[in-house]
Amino acid sequence: MELAKLAAPIAAAMLGESALGLVDTKLVGGLGAEALAGVGTATVVLFLGYALALGLMRGVKVRAAYAIGEGRAGDGVRYAQAGVLAGLVFGAVVVALTRAPEGLFRALGVAPATAHTAAEFAAAKALGAPAMFVVSAMVQYRQAVGDARATMIAGLLANVFNATLAYALIYGRFGLPALGVAGAGYATALTEWLEAVGLVWYTARVTRREGLVPSIGLAKALREVGSLGVPTGAHFFAENLAFTTFTLVLGSLGPAEMAAHQLALNAIRASFLPGFAMSEAACVLVGRALGRRDLAEAERVAKEALRVALAFMTVCGLAFFFGGAAIARFFSDDPRVVPVAARLLAVAALFQTLDAANMVLRGLLRGAKDVRFVALCGTTIAWVCIPGAAWLLGKQLGYGAVGGWWGFVLETALAASIFGWRWAKGPWREEYEGHIAGKHARPKV
Repeated sequence: MELAKLAAPIAAAMLGESALGLVDTKLVGGLGAEALAGVGTATVVLFLGYALALGLMRGVKVRAAYAIGEGRAGDGVRYAQAGVLAGLVFGAVVVALTRAPEGLFRALGVAPATAHTAAEFAAAKALGAPAMFVVSAMVQYRQAVGDARATMIAGLLANVFNATLAYALIYGRFGLPALGVAGAGYATALTEWLEAVGLVWYTARVTRREGLVPSIGLAKALREVGSLGVPTGAHFFAENLAFTTFTLVLGSLGPAEMAAHQLALNAIRASFLPGFAMSEAACVLVGRALGRRDLAEAERVAKEALRVALAFMTVCGLAFFFGGAAIARFFSDDPRVVPVAARLLAVAALFQTLDAANMVLRGLLRGAKDVRFVALCGTTIAWVCIPGAAWLLGKQLGYGAVGGWWGFVLETALAASIFGWRWAKGPWREEYEGHIAGKHARPKV
């Protein structure tokens, strides 16, 4: 099955990316709750800065997938090149803005001890931002051509390197200095640069071997990638701004609540991987099918992706519900953190199935180029549900991080319902209904 063949290495590659965060969480956890809270705060704020560029790279994937479906594989290479160029520019801006970020964290209301730790980690990790965006462009392109294996291998190798170097730089092993949380950031940044160089080299080598020649210029490719990627990037940014606001509200409740949130968030990341992988693979295959104007194939992909994602994430939800305390104790032995994290994982069990549908349906709609609707609805729902729950249930009513996490249940339920309707009945279908596979007319851009 093509969907499974593409989704499996995507999931493995995403596991490698998630493992970077898990390694930081596990290793930094030995420094105490304040260090863990600082890394969690920095990670969320940094990802807010990364969101626009990472969303833009989704335009690389959709454009390349359509080009391949239309028989223009050479133009897919040009879209990848456009993504690399945009990633380097965005990354340079991020590096410039994060040289002395402690004042920013303090201005956002983060407790002084947490703000200092967060600034150390953010300044170090952000040095890898340009490389991270280049890796994203390469990942999106390789997925579009149906080769997620290369990115999977690169990600797994990167994790081995990162885990070893992070341990050495955090605690001063193997003759290296003990840099604490900053050591974790430097290790991740260097890892991202090595991964970026490897993927660019590999893609250039494959392109030469296959003799792929683009028919469009770089400027046009940048515009076309931007027309799909900018709305998605704006969506990622706005949603992550909502999540950042949520995190800052939790941060004001004390380091134990923030540390428990960070611990639980990292623990559930692996459970999202099959759902996320199915979403990304379905986006590619829907784009290729609609590039051929084959709506029936797009429908088949949608049903299969939803079926697999729902089954796996439901099982993960059961594991979190019954084994949350054991998972929390694996990451921390702090008696202030473990009970809260266990309750958060019980709440996570409730939104696992809902989020499986939410993620896959978003990917399907992006594959159909219905990016503006996804951006508008996703942003609105996220802002209403996520910071709202943190402020009302978490802070005002005194339920802490657990109250805030109930916002995720509401957000995923609303989003899955609306995106499900849009896939089944949305106006994007008008361009494809009545067409048969192989028809040469192209859909509107």
